[in-house]
Amino acid sequence: MKVRTSRFGELDIDEARIISFTEGILGFSQHRKYALLEHDANTPFRWLQSVENGELAFVVIDPLAVVPDYKAELKPEDIQDISITNLESAVVFCIVNIAKGCASVTVNLLSPIVINTEKMLARQVILFNSLYSIQHDLVAPAEAKKSAAAT
Repeated sequence: MKVRTSRFGELDIDEARIISFTEGILGFSQHRKYALLEHDANTPFRWLQSVENGELAFVVIDPLAVVPDYKAELKPEDIQDISITNLESAVVFCIVNIAKGCASVTVNLLSPIVINTEKMLARQVILFNSLYSIQHDLVAPAEAKKSAAAT
């Protein structure tokens, strides 16, 4: 499938790699088909590119790269909705938000995207009763470490 994107030009995406969201991403429910793209193998970031709208793409990250003990406790209906029968076939990503001019870089740990890699079905879930944030800062902790090391 040929997809013209605003960031990567024209891509030839294998239809077997297209991920179908059962309910769409929050705020973008009309777009339900995406491809997960690796932008740079040396970073933990990837792109979730809409194949229906070439202008729409999200930077995503494995939450374990941010919080090593991250756990997404899914409700039974979330698991059922994307037909997960084997937890090993499920992968989790979180959307990264980059403010204009990179003034802040945060990750939404409260609403992860869960992908069933066997069925290529996905769902963005909300982790109720969780201490995770929708704006977990990715930049400040590194800057704090630099400041502490300099003193």
